[in-house]
Parts: sequence; C-alpha cells; structure tokens
Amino acid sequence: MQKILFLLLIIPALVFSQKKDYKTYDKAVSYFNKGDVEKAKKSIAKCIQKNADWEKPYQLLGKIYEEEGDIESAVQNYHKGFEGNNSKDQLWWQKIGDLYFENGLYKNALYHYKSFIAFSDKDENFYKKAIKHIQDCMFAILAMQNPVAFNPENMGENINSNMAEYLPFISADGKQFVITRKVKGKLGLQEDFFYSQKDVENNWQKAKKMSSINTPFNEGAISISADGRFLIFTACNREDSKGSCDLYLQLSEKEMAFNLESVNSKNWDTQGCFSPDGKYLYFVSNRPGGYGGKDIWISEISENGFGKPFNAGPIINTAYNEMSPFLHADNLTLYFASDGHIGMGEYDLFVSRRKDTEQKWDTPENMGYPINTHKVENSLIVSTNGKTAYYASDKSGYGLEDIFFFDLPKEKQATELSELELEIITGKVGEEVILKNVHFAHNSFQLNENSFAELNTLITYLKKNPKIRIEIEGHTDNVGEEKENQILSENRAIAVYNYLTKNKIAENRLSYKGFGESKPLLSNETENGRRINRRTSFIIVKD
Repeated sequence: MQKILFLLLIIPALVFSQKKDYKTYDKAVSYFNKGDVEKAKKSIAKCIQKNADWEKPYQLLGKIYEEEGDIESAVQNYHKGFEGNNSKDQLWWQKIGDLYFENGLYKNALYHYKSFIAFSDKDENFYKKAIKHIQDCMFAILAMQNPVAFNPENMGENINSNMAEYLPFISADGKQFVITRKVKGKLGLQEDFFYSQKDVENNWQKAKKMSSINTPFNEGAISISADGRFLIFTACNREDSKGSCDLYLQLSEKEMAFNLESVNSKNWDTQGCFSPDGKYLYFVSNRPGGYGGKDIWISEISENGFGKPFNAGPIINTAYNEMSPFLHADNLTLYFASDGHIGMGEYDLFVSRRKDTEQKWDTPENMGYPINTHKVENSLIVSTNGKTAYYASDKSGYGLEDIFFFDLPKEKQATELSELELEIITGKVGEEVILKNVHFAHNSFQLNENSFAELNTLITYLKKNPKIRIEIEGHTDNVGEEKENQILSENRAIAVYNYLTKNKIAENRLSYKGFGESKPLLSNETENGRRINRRTSFIIVKD
C-alpha cells in the first residue's frame, strides 16, 4: 500500500516538471527581439529547467548562438530542438547543414545534407538545393586539398581609404583605375566614383572624385568602352528610372548621363560591361525570361544604338544568381560571380572561355581555393596582361573593404594583348592602325622577313574575331615621281593582302588601297618625317 501511495505522489510531480512554461518562453522571445540576449538566455534556462524535452527553447537558444557566431553551440542546441527521426523535422538537418556550409565547415555540412535527403518526404525546391550543396561540399573539400597560388596585395592608400571601396574598373590601356567608394554625403552615406591615373613612374596617383557623374545619390559599377566612346554605370531610384536600378550612359564628359531605355526594364538592371570590340554590352538583370534570379544579359551595339537584350544562355546562367560580368580585353575570356555553379560559398568567381568571338562560351571553371572561400567573392577584373587581377576584400587594409591585386594562377589567366591588339581595340572604327614593324627594301614591295611577326599577330587577331573586316593601306613619302609612289604604295598593300590570304584569312574580309604620298602624317621636309610617312597600315571597316 505504501509503494502505491508513493507512486501516486510522484506522478503529479513528474507531470508538473514536464509542464511547458509558455509565459517565460514568450518573455525570452521578447527579450531576444529587443536584443537583450542575456535576459533571453536566462528565461530559456528556466524553460529548460521545467521541461528538458521542450524543443522550442533549444531552437531559440540555437538562434542566439548562431547570431553570436558560436556555431558549435548553435548546432548543439538545434539538435536538441528537433526529433532526428521525425520526417516533419527534416528541414532542421538542412538548416544545420546550411549553417556549417556558410562557415566553411564542409564535412559537417555534407553529413547534414545527406541526412536531410535521406527522408522520403521531400520538398522539391529544398531537395534540389541540398543536392547542389552536397556537390558544393565535395568540390570544396577537394579544392582545399589542392589550393591554387594566391598572394593578394593591398593597392595602397592612393586607391583605398578608411571607407569601403569596391567594384573596381581598369581601362583597356591600363592607365586609368576607377572604384566605387562609400562617402558621407548630405543625405548620409552614399556611393560615388573615384579615379586614379598612373604617373610617369607607373604608380597610381591619389584617387580623385569624378565630378562629371557623381550626384548626392548612389552611383556604382562603372565600365568604359575600350575606345573611350561610352561610359556606363548603375544608379538606383532616380526620377527617370524604369525600375529599381537602371543603367545610365554617358557619351562624353561634357554631356549628362541618360537612362539607357532600350536596355533597362521595370526590374533590376545593373553592372554593365562592354566587350573590347565595342559591339556588345554585358549586364546583370532579374527581368523575366531568364534562367534564375539574376542573370547575365547582352545587348548588341550598332549604329542604331543598343539592341534588345538577350540572355547569355544556360551555359553561363543558372537557376540561381550570376553577377559582375567582366569580359577581358582578349574578347575570349569572361570572368563573373555565381552562387549557382558548383562552388565553395554564397558567391564564387568563375571563368569561361571561347575560341573566337563567334563561338559560344564554354562551361565555366571555378577559380579555385583560396581565391574562392565560403565567403562572398565578387567583382573580379583582369588587366590586359591577362594575369594581374583586382578585387575587393575586407580581409585587411585601410577600411571596411579595400581593393587588392594578385597574379592569377596560370590556368585561370586570359591572353595577354600585344601592342597591336591594344591599339586596335582602343582606337575608333575607321582610325588608321599603323603596322610599325612591317618593312620593305628601298623602292621594293617585297616583304622583309622581320615583318612576319607583326603580320602573324594581325592574323591571330583576325582569326579570333572572324567578323572583322579590314582595308590595308600603303603610303609613301614624296621622294620620287608621284605616279610611281602611287603604284609602289598599292603594291605594298597587295603584298600584305597576299600574305594574309595565304594564311587563311578570307578574301572577303580584306581589301587594299594605295595612297602614295597623298596622306602624310608629318612634313616630308625632314628625314624623320619621311620615315614616318613611309608606312603600311589598315583600318577596321564598318559593318
């Protein structure tokens, strides 16, 4: 009888000890929402003391530790906050997997993602994302075992400040560098453009504010065409905006930038980048008709203006997001950021290539670890030498984010531009490009052998850009008979024409003309002037 009485006394005590104290739990939630985490923790402890099996207090405590950056404590409490074998709680496995993944703990993340997909009751969207992250983790583990060469250096106080600098741009000739910088304005923090130029010793000068574009509002993500004709940037929430953020075009320093209505949409349009031949504008948009959230789009540029944008396609774009396209000056190498291709974190940097400008882009390659990490990597640009890269990082420096530079691993480099190629892309259509190392014997149209190297460079460029047509020009000084000079100049142009056609440049892409002594660059009164005037050159023919 005494044993039965003891049991009857103890059962109510057990029931009471398991009671869920919702009042105290609500206080904990209130404290948490107000930012008073210490009081929230004390209230949670009281809840757990009364009912050690109640899941919600553990879930809240896990959230607190997560926001404090204590990942292991967060995970321990999240595990106590759900039933591991209950299919209704399967999303907690993914939640913990995400927490590990976001902090670069790939092995732990992999275990939790695999546990998540082991449940039979699968939500399709969550399941697809978990499968992708399993691939991400497997890639990241292997990438960390095989790191690429990476030694970033801060660009210094002439470029960086105690404010944040990001979204760098370098001109095709490598002489101008532009950044977006956060500054204190009349309306609070805002984004403005600053530029730096190289001095005679090849050092970057102190960055100055660009007076022609900046306003009291935000401007960011600048790009200037290789020939200097176009300048494009992003601005948001202006009176003439079509969407939240639009692209704005400026044709010269004296003109105001105007909304690029043929390209912009009612959605988010930003981060413009010109192809080096000036024929295309690459940009980012979340407009309808894409493959994911934010896609890379392209607009063709012609004499009639900017054409209707078309999507860069499923090789580049994914069901997720792509950002910050940068088309290298070789016109064959595209760098961009994505959280949709297999990578190591929220956004990784990728490179895609093509054999010539008529080819489609190849499958993107991850830039590798430690260029990419579990953190966000974005906005990479590469100079015309093909190997010096610039990007923004908050790793160390003068302020919140600084611009750093580093040499790309050899397998991730673009093609270095020759002096001739650089002159072609930085010149205007129709401008004369002089072949400085193409020579003939006196009064002869027989090509010297030392001319072949530069002509071979021209051939390589024409093969990479199969739509370009050129007209070869021959010129002489005024020594001798005018008629003979005319014939000589034409024969020299023909000699170059024949060399190109023999090296598989189609005849319909070439024409030639002799100008004799009719187009001198300098006075023929001096030997130096006559030497400059004796030249072989070409112009890009308009389509």
